Amino acid sequence: MAYGVLIESMIQAKNIDALNRSVKAQIDVAGGGLLALTAPTTQGDDVWTAAAPATGNLGGLWIAYNPEVKYISVNGKKFAGLSADARDYTNLAGEVFDAFKPQIGDEIVITAECVASADVDDVVAGDFLEAVNGETTFARVAAGTGATAGSTAFKVEWVGSVDFPKANIGIDKVKAFKAVCVQE
Repeated sequence: MAYGVLIESMIQAKNIDALNRSVKAQIDVAGGGLLALTAPTTQGDDVWTAAAPATGNLGGLWIAYNPEVKYISVNGKKFAGLSADARDYTNLAGEVFDAFKPQIGDEIVITAECVASADVDDVVAGDFLEAVNGETTFARVAAGTGATAGSTAFKVEWVGSVDFPKANIGIDKVKAFKAVCVQE
């Protein structure tokens, strides 16, 4: 199974610590996944609780970075170093990982796995990618419709491909989208 991958094109969180959080979710979250965060309630705890966005809370979302520690979970055991392909890894449920708060003008590149499978083939430049209830993936909104008011939304600048190593020898070209944050 291939997981979504975030390529940090130009995001303000790289330079502003306040736009970064350590989070933990009860679900696996791919790099590029959208998250609603809840602040910790224990003094001294800096790990926020992350969950899939829900109706009424589709704005002000955070985005998961790719896993820093690359583990694959098999039968409850974690193994490292099994693949050079970033798509083989996800932020595992119950493990701490990093997320950032997108700001208007931030640019990201995400692989097709970060977009709802029903929408991925229809995305074209000018469309919007935004949050949807109960999912960490982006949903497509046609350019003519415009982004939904109050949602975290990105406008697609281009649809292209990025390269990942194949399991053996060679390069795998993977569909990707470059998008700019238009609504936080």
